[in-house]
Amino acid sequence: MSLSVEEMNRQLPVANALPGEAVPYYMASGEGARYEINGQLVTVIARAADTGGIFSAAYISGGMGAESPFVSHKVEHKTLYVFDGILHVWLPGESRILTPGDSVVIPPNTPHAYRMASHYTRFLNWMTPGGAEAYYERVGTPVDSHVPPVRAGRTAGLQEQAEVGAEFGITFPDVERVDPSFKHDAGLPPTQSPYFLSAHEGERLASYQTMFTYLSRPANTGSNYFAVHTKGAKTPYIPLHFHSEHTENFICTEGRMWLYANGREVLLTKGDFLHAPAGTVHSFALDSHNTQMLGFLTPSVFNGFFEYFNKPTEDYMYTEGGTPYMDMEGFGRAQAEMDLTVVGPPPQRRAALEIS
Repeated sequence: MSLSVEEMNRQLPVANALPGEAVPYYMASGEGARYEINGQLVTVIARAADTGGIFSAAYISGGMGAESPFVSHKVEHKTLYVFDGILHVWLPGESRILTPGDSVVIPPNTPHAYRMASHYTRFLNWMTPGGAEAYYERVGTPVDSHVPPVRAGRTAGLQEQAEVGAEFGITFPDVERVDPSFKHDAGLPPTQSPYFLSAHEGERLASYQTMFTYLSRPANTGSNYFAVHTKGAKTPYIPLHFHSEHTENFICTEGRMWLYANGREVLLTKGDFLHAPAGTVHSFALDSHNTQMLGFLTPSVFNGFFEYFNKPTEDYMYTEGGTPYMDMEGFGRAQAEMDLTVVGPPPQRRAALEIS
């Protein structure tokens, strides 16, 4: 049974464990359910069971040459975001070489494949609505290690992968791998179609010492979610608030940041993840120079929020310094018109969540 908003307001975050229900929880980089699959390490950080059936997510890491065949998901809409190394990704008729900060958005029924092109590559695999992450458990070998294997162990053959994949709407089409192109990907398409996006590209908005960049909009994801990249200088906490209709998910990609969730503070550094279901009272503060994070918001009812108090920009970096400000009038309009309930001023620093 799902918790009411009032009950969620009081639910303390779970630390470094998949909770099995939609409650706030934190995962330090490297923690999660870990499986070796064909020489790669898959670290599941969110299952459908942990998110109320609205998304799942996993880090996939490996060494030079580790790869996947072409796969296609009947249900899941996916975003792949590169954290470390070099990743070659194929779509039908095109391919790109991706480096940290680059991403690719993959709608359902889109064949795609990848090959790792550096000695350590790691990317995030975000799937909405989730459920297909159970495939990893079925074909992978559970491991305690937090790093990819030095040498590949048991290899799952294509027939085995296809038989298990069929249970989750995953197929393995025979698609030609083409040579990469080196186009500059500068914007989001107007419809739900596969696309590559270079780091820091997309629709950009700026305010005091902060920049927000959309990696996807509802039109790109069937209104299931949208993703936004945030980077900025050190900032104080924003006002305490919660959402009644959507879930927010925070992933630090550079630097460090504080997340406040239902009375607890958690420090996030690169690769750390915090899941804040609807009803979670939360706030965040950037705590180092040029800190960067990903936000996945699902469903996409909060689309347009950042336009209330930021201005469109053609720049690629925020301006440091100047007079501090926050457009509280815009924030107030957002509260009146969107899924936003402010419950108090920015939090004061409290005892951090103890991580075991």
